[in-house]
Amino acid sequence: MAYRQTNKITEKLQFKKKEILKAAREVFAENSYQGTSIKAIAKKAKIATGTFYLYFTNKEALINMIVEEMFHELLDYIKKERACFTDSFDKLQASMEACIKLFVKEKNMAKILLVQVPGVNNAFNVKLIEIENELIKLTKEDLDELKNQGRIPAEDTFVAALAFVGSFRQVIINWLREGKPENLEESFATLMEYNLRGMGKPDANS
Repeated sequence: MAYRQTNKITEKLQFKKKEILKAAREVFAENSYQGTSIKAIAKKAKIATGTFYLYFTNKEALINMIVEEMFHELLDYIKKERACFTDSFDKLQASMEACIKLFVKEKNMAKILLVQVPGVNNAFNVKLIEIENELIKLTKEDLDELKNQGRIPAEDTFVAALAFVGSFRQVIINWLREGKPENLEESFATLMEYNLRGMGKPDANS
């Protein structure tokens, strides 16, 4: 009986923690990282400010968990989209398109995570590097397959993967900071063609 009660308490605590995370993402998206207070998050989550500290030591610990959440969401979404294809070019395109679609959907949070937060705490930079490295790894796997199939020239696929992911990252960052390109999704075709031609594929649509 006591064991079941403990499980219920644990489930209740986990549920409340998820509610705080959900509220925090909404408040951060409405304001900014620097402009969001713990008090505002607590109010959105309908808890006392003091209760917040039962779940998170500070705002940095909270945003770190949000980064972790979005990291898994992004990877899960990428893998889901890739699973729809068997061709290496299609999988490569699916990876990049998934990134753009998620960032467009979560633009305000993407701005916080990619533009605002990195300058606050080096630990966040480490996590963002992990995310980028995972995407580079997937990209390299696709390029290795394409090279083995003779569909792209023999080249350093690691360097090519770095360049591929880096170009997408730069365009996304500029979109978040400067608002250009105005339509990120429309820039996808240009980015893909630019990278594929750079790897020696004469027709990105073939």
